Amino acid sequence: MAKKNISKADLKHAKKIEKEAILNEKRKIEEKIDGKIAELKKTKDKGEKRELKKEIRDLKETRANIGKKDTYFSEIKAEMKMVRWPNKTELVKYSLACLIFVAFFALFFFGLDALFALVKDLIK
Repeated sequence: MAKKNISKADLKHAKKIEKEAILNEKRKIEEKIDGKIAELKKTKDKGEKRELKKEIRDLKETRANIGKKDTYFSEIKAEMKMVRWPNKTELVKYSLACLIFVAFFALFFFGLDALFALVKDLIK
């Protein structure tokens, strides 16, 4: 897959268009919500009111979720670009440091256990 050379201006323009599309989608849903609220105020039937309230709640939830998935994945991509991966020598160095640290504390606690066992045997 060949990389395309995209300028920053093109990226900004694409993001702007995407944001406008999301805002337009949200505006359409808000208009639907306003219409449902007007219907709700006119309606006197309790069953119909309950249905309208449920539809309004669903529309509000839909409006809140528009565009969230796209921003989530773009933020993950940006964070992954900031990650600094270790090279081979750093990886070996940190792995050895970790193993030495674990071995030291294993011996330390083994020694403490042996010391307490000795003290316990001396007390008996």
